[in-house]
Amino acid sequence: MSILKKGVLCVIIGGCPENIGLIVEVVSHLGRHEGREDAYEIKTVTSRKFNQLWSGTRLVKGYSTEAITDRHKLRPLINLGDEPPLAEYQEKLDAITI
Repeated sequence: MSILKKGVLCVIIGGCPENIGLIVEVVSHLGRHEGREDAYEIKTVTSRKFNQLWSGTRLVKGYSTEAITDRHKLRPLINLGDEPPLAEYQEKLDAITI
């Protein structure tokens, strides 16, 4: 899987059941971290707390707007590598004269 850059918006597709479908922002790529192969620090985009978080071996009511998760639980909202940044689209639109 490709590395997600800081600021990329993602939807949670795995992990804590009540968090699935939440939109989050990548804060940083941590790589190997506390037993995870490819970890990311993420935060909620609404500044609301996560619905659930792991505390040891059990799920508890969310208490933070930031969390650490695995890459495979995140799906970016953009198609990485296939589409140019939105700024390039805007430049092309601005260049069109009618």
